[in-house]
Amino acid sequence: MEKGLETGLRQFNDEAFFECHDTWEDVWMGLRGNERPFFQGLIQIAVGYYHLTCENYPGAEHLLARGIAKLEKFSPSHRRIDVADLLEKASGALSQTIDLRSGEREPSEFNPFPKIRKTNTGVFKNQKGT
Repeated sequence: MEKGLETGLRQFNDEAFFECHDTWEDVWMGLRGNERPFFQGLIQIAVGYYHLTCENYPGAEHLLARGIAKLEKFSPSHRRIDVADLLEKASGALSQTIDLRSGEREPSEFNPFPKIRKTNTGVFKNQKGT
């Protein structure tokens, strides 16, 4: 699980969102319990950003919203990922996506894609990491 998480993080931060989705989905398929919705939320956000790169704004809006909803219970951090920061950036992207769909914003005005930050806490939700 850790290797897949780290590989997916690198892919996400390199804006290889489709590849990231594949990597995390391979991990997700073998999981049960609390980790399953965490990885599903990451996957949904990655695919939301992938849809943005393809200018599929309805798909981006749908998946960003679902990913945000899944990851909220893992904030502020989980598995040493700064979930709160990712949620803030994904929520901003969701707002921008809604503006793109309505024509209030041009694709060239979209802010750069985020990087997922690591933290020293949150090996598991609300626990300190070592």
